[in-house]
Amino acid sequence: MPEGLYLCRHDGTFNSLVKRFCAHNVDNGGDLPRLIAFMLNIEQVLKEGVPGDFAELGVWRGNTAAVLAHYATAGGRKTILFDTFSGFDERDLTGIDADRRTHFWDTSVALVEDVVGCVGSVEYVKGYFPDTIRDGHRERRYAVVSLDCDLYAPMKAGLEFFYPRMSKGALFLLHDYSGGTWSGCIKAVDEFCAASEEQVVLIPDMAGSAIIRKAKE
Repeated sequence: MPEGLYLCRHDGTFNSLVKRFCAHNVDNGGDLPRLIAFMLNIEQVLKEGVPGDFAELGVWRGNTAAVLAHYATAGGRKTILFDTFSGFDERDLTGIDADRRTHFWDTSVALVEDVVGCVGSVEYVKGYFPDTIRDGHRERRYAVVSLDCDLYAPMKAGLEFFYPRMSKGALFLLHDYSGGTWSGCIKAVDEFCAASEEQVVLIPDMAGSAIIRKAKE
């Protein structure tokens, strides 16, 4: 843990976020590097005043959504959470992801609401992305976007939708990129980087997350 993070969290923020980050998700107890990466990079975006709201596609049980909502509330911003809240959609289980079954069905909006807590302005958007996108979502600017989709189709859709709407300096938090498990996710990110000329920075967490800071409008 960075020394400054350990020494300066006298307000209880870190311990509070650890509890939410691990709620209903025992494995997250061993993935504190991911939580710390979220905290440090989101705080930097807020410090720089990058305009826009926060969003996540691929919420599962709301552990990282709780971190987003905490910081969005502190910055007077909205958090928008997109998920089926019932696991993978059959429409995405094709091609490179044809053998991916029965993952992440064990959640619900109510469970995520409990993990996130009663903070600020949080919108829960249930259903198949990108079909659930509304005009209000298209009209927003975004400063922090977390994509934890695992599969090629939703990861590609998330990158394509959010990137043009992200401010310069906005933060993409991309899960499962360098862990070697989710080949569809890797393919979607590689194609996106080739087309956008953006570059990833890798995080040494359990699933091999990556970060992109948007370099241009």
